[in-house]
Amino acid sequence: MIIDTKYNNVYDFGEIEKIVPEIIDIRRQLHSFPELSLKEFKTTEFICDFLNKLGIEYKRPIDTGVVAEIIIDEKLPTIALRAEMDALPIQEENSFEYASKNNGVMHACGHDAIVAIALGVASVLNKNKEKLKSNVKFIFEPAEEIGKGAKALIEAGALENPKVNKILIFHLTNSEPLGMEIQRGVSTAEISSVVINIKGKSAHWAERNNGIDAIYASAKVISKIHEVNDSYKGKMPMVVGIGTINGGVKGNIIADSVQLKGSLRTFLEEDKKEIINNLKKEFSNIEGELGASIEFNVIPRIPPIYNDKKLVELGLDVGRKLFGDKNAVASSTPFLAGDNAAFYFEKVPGLRVVFFARREGKINYPLHNSRFNFNEKIIPLAMEAVSKIILELGKNSNK
Repeated sequence: MIIDTKYNNVYDFGEIEKIVPEIIDIRRQLHSFPELSLKEFKTTEFICDFLNKLGIEYKRPIDTGVVAEIIIDEKLPTIALRAEMDALPIQEENSFEYASKNNGVMHACGHDAIVAIALGVASVLNKNKEKLKSNVKFIFEPAEEIGKGAKALIEAGALENPKVNKILIFHLTNSEPLGMEIQRGVSTAEISSVVINIKGKSAHWAERNNGIDAIYASAKVISKIHEVNDSYKGKMPMVVGIGTINGGVKGNIIADSVQLKGSLRTFLEEDKKEIINNLKKEFSNIEGELGASIEFNVIPRIPPIYNDKKLVELGLDVGRKLFGDKNAVASSTPFLAGDNAAFYFEKVPGLRVVFFARREGKINYPLHNSRFNFNEKIIPLAMEAVSKIILELGKNSNK
């Protein structure tokens, strides 16, 4: 392996080192040409071309999205690996040569690397079929960023024929040195959309007493939301965030309507209910004070992800052999991020792994930032970890 650690190549996947340059090149090609949710047509074709080269059979159950299979024996259990494909509507500000060439679109969440790593794993496992104790299904999922891909693929039969018995997903971040983390129990948050419609009364600013300022009311609403974020003491983390605000028509007119959109992220139903009730009371007070009308809607979108207890221990065992005990850790602190892979986890036992890839000595911009990047040395390590976890899941599929 090309990574200087004593844990290199402990699973004897010698061909990983041979294909690392190709997989890194794939990551960079995907990074150069990102596509938004449900528009991943070229990405889908790229994946299919690579699978054809490997001789791995695949299906396209939806317009953008691929399900590939390595079938050893239809009587054996099937392990699935999910890899999301879509990018974000962000204008990239990185200056390296493989920066996004698609205006206003960027792989700012590492999905380019996730697809590349999954293709590398497919190549590795296809060459090591004799080691497999299960079938392997690769689910290349579109529209993860908008929470629609998993449901669409499930409805199209991605978990059937052959039936998936266990599923593995992974993610990348650059907050820590090379390593990995697995949460015990809950791993990601329940995500609900928040839509707040504020109605006031329009008037000329020269006659302000004749109007009800919806923008001012929205400022008070946002302030109360921040107060809840700062003061709420629950058993688990939470956050309410407003991402967009739209209202008003002209500078000399009091705005009669404003719409706020955001998300509520929680882990416990009791926290969710109490936060909503607290905000409803605060918004009612604002209505009484200003005379505005505030409509507060919370729409559930994505459930939380719970890691299967047995799979956690298996994954940690693999990770510690590869990264060492200090850099492969179990955590009881979940991520406030959400993932629509939760819909797979509702159907079959699953494991979510997070790989760390900090670039040492450089500024590491966070996920969803226009300058997000990560240490590509994680790519072969992630390939090896994911390949071994799949092998171990197959060996332990009946336990």
